[in-house]
Amino acid sequence: MAGLYLLTDAECKAAKPKNKVTYLNDGGGLRLRIHPNGSKTWTQRARFAGKEKNLGLGSYPAVTLTIARSKAQTNRDLINQDKDPVIIKRTQRAALAQRSTESFGAIAREFFKHNEEEWSATHYKRNEGLLRRFLLPDLARLPIQEITEAYLFSVLKKAYDAGTKESVRRARALAAQIFRFGKDTQRCTNNPAKDLAENSYFKKPQVKHFTAIAEEDVPDLVHQLNLTGEAQRLQAETACLLKILLYTGQRVSATIACQWNEIDFEKSLWTIPAQRMKNRKTHVVPLPRQAIIALKQLRGMSIPHGDGFVFRSHSQSGHLSNNAPRLALHRLGFTVTAHGLRSLITDVLNEAGFNRDAVERQLDHVEQNQVRRAYLRTDFWTERAEMMQWFADWCERDHRPSNVIQFKTRSH
Repeated sequence: MAGLYLLTDAECKAAKPKNKVTYLNDGGGLRLRIHPNGSKTWTQRARFAGKEKNLGLGSYPAVTLTIARSKAQTNRDLINQDKDPVIIKRTQRAALAQRSTESFGAIAREFFKHNEEEWSATHYKRNEGLLRRFLLPDLARLPIQEITEAYLFSVLKKAYDAGTKESVRRARALAAQIFRFGKDTQRCTNNPAKDLAENSYFKKPQVKHFTAIAEEDVPDLVHQLNLTGEAQRLQAETACLLKILLYTGQRVSATIACQWNEIDFEKSLWTIPAQRMKNRKTHVVPLPRQAIIALKQLRGMSIPHGDGFVFRSHSQSGHLSNNAPRLALHRLGFTVTAHGLRSLITDVLNEAGFNRDAVERQLDHVEQNQVRRAYLRTDFWTERAEMMQWFADWCERDHRPSNVIQFKTRSH
C-alpha cells in the first residue's frame, strides 16, 4: 500500500525527545509518539463509523516496529469488516480476564477460601502444603478445563517416582476436590483427578505403623516424664505436653496450640476451641490431678499471659510442632507415635469396663450410626472426669505380668 512503511528501526531508536510531544509517521495512520520525558509509544489514527479514533498499540521498544505494523494492519482489517477495533480489544481483555479466573490455580484459591472456616488449622496447612508442592508448579496457570487425565498423571507420576508416594496419593485426592469445585461452579466439565483414583500405578505404600505403648511400660514413661533437673532429658514444655496427651487422650494437633486462657485450674477442665477440633465443635476436657500438677509446674517456669501458648517454642508458629511428641517418645526409648497414646487409652478403658460412649466422647470420636448419634446428646461429663482420673492413677501403677490375678474395683 502506497505511503506505508516510511520508518526504519534505526530512526525509531535514534529519535530524541523535545520539550513537547513529537511524532514520527510510518504511514497508514501509524505513528511513533515521542514524549518529553523520553518515553516512546505507538499510536494509530483511524476512522470508524465517521469518527476518528486514536488507538494505542503499546510502548517502544517492547513493541517493535514490525509488531506495531502488524497490529496496525489488524486494526485496518477489522475496520474494513465494519468492526470497531476498540470494542474488539475490550472484548478480548474481558475474555482474558475470564480465562484467568478459570485457571487451576485461581479455582484452587477459591476452593480453599470457600472451605477455610470449616477446616481446622492443621487440615488447612496440610492441604496447602500438598497444593504448593505437588499441584501448583505444573498446573497453576493452566485453564482447568484443558487439564487432561494424561497430563495430570504425568505430573503426579514424576513426584511419585521420586519417593513421595503417600503424599502424591493425598495430592491426587485434593486435586479431585478442586476439580469437583470447578465443575460445581461451572468452570470445567471433567474431573481427571477422580478418574485417577483407581489408577493401579499409584499403589498404596506399605506403612510401618508404630504400635501403642505397652501397658507395662507406661509407669516407666510416667517416671521419666516426672524427672527433674539434669535427669530430665526433655525440655519442660515437651515433657508436660506428653503428660497432657497421656492424661487426656486428645489429638496432637489440638493439644500443641493450647493456650493458657483455655485452662480452668479451679474447675480442672480444658476448653478446646472448635477451630482446632477435627469435628469443628468446642470440646471440654476434664483434667485429672496429675495433669493439673504438670500444668501448674510449667506455669511456674514461664510467664503466662491470656493468649500465650502453653507449649511454647521458638518456631514460626510459636508452639511445639506435631512431630515433637513422637520425637520425644523416641528419645526416651519408646518407639511409638503420640497417636499410640490414644490407642492405649481406648484399650485400657474399654478393658476396664468403662462406658464405651464416654470413652468415645472423651477422645472426640464421632458415632458412625446416624440414628444413634441423634439420640446420644449427653457429654458424659461426670463419668469422663472419674474415668480419666482413674486412668491417670492407673498410669502410675506397676503393670508388669505376675501370677497374681488382680481385679479393678470402682464405685458406680
